[in-house]
Amino acid sequence: MKISVVISTFNNPASLQKCLWGFCCQSRRDFEVVIADDGSADDTRQLIAQFAPQAPFPLGHAWQEHQGFRKARILNQAIRQCAGEYLIFTDGDCVPRDDFVLAHRRHAKPGYFIAGGSHVNIPEAVHAGFTREDIEQQLVFQREWLQGRGMDAGKYRYRLTSSPGLALVLDLLTPRPGVFVGCNSSAWKRDVESVNGFDESYTGYGSEDKDLGARLTHHGVRSRRLKYSLVCIHLDHPKGYSPQEMLENRRRLQEVKAQKRVRAAKGIE
Repeated sequence: MKISVVISTFNNPASLQKCLWGFCCQSRRDFEVVIADDGSADDTRQLIAQFAPQAPFPLGHAWQEHQGFRKARILNQAIRQCAGEYLIFTDGDCVPRDDFVLAHRRHAKPGYFIAGGSHVNIPEAVHAGFTREDIEQQLVFQREWLQGRGMDAGKYRYRLTSSPGLALVLDLLTPRPGVFVGCNSSAWKRDVESVNGFDESYTGYGSEDKDLGARLTHHGVRSRRLKYSLVCIHLDHPKGYSPQEMLENRRRLQEVKAQKRVRAAKGIE
């Protein structure tokens, strides 16, 4: 099974670099990475160009001119570039644990999409000091190590478990339907294409990922929520999102659910 990892980013090269370090540590290397770049400045392009020759995986870059928040549009462009039959989605401010790709691959099943729907939120004051060695040694996924740097990581005790068996038991004990979350979800490319990908009418932050999950569900693709088996950390940062746009997108999502809409009117095709 060929796997493509799609990483969304916008003007955050410091976090994107840490994200890419995380993918360099994966226990499986048989995947490609395509970065979906919503109009970042040249420093992001330079980072990717410098990183590509040393990366242990093929690294692609889909870019569009910045004209406001158009994440759905650049994600569709990235999907067009993907050679994999299975797609893993994450964000450029998230760092995957070393079994992230393996876990998504292990749990992939025809007729399902996977909603990791879970990340460990790391305050900026803590993650600003993360080094490549910290990520390579997987220290950033150890609760005690994070607590030693001033983070209250107690509530993430079970999400940071290193036991795949315990994680699977915890997932079985929390059987809520999965919600497609852009930082930690995956699906078969053919299923994503069958619903016409992400809906590009979402032009502000929020709900564009959940919209895809809703339409996949209406299409008959079932969801699996694996909160504890699929681990990544989120490098927290100030957010400049518009509350009005978020409310409008939530209203749009509810309309999609009520109408049981399947295909995006403006998507991959």
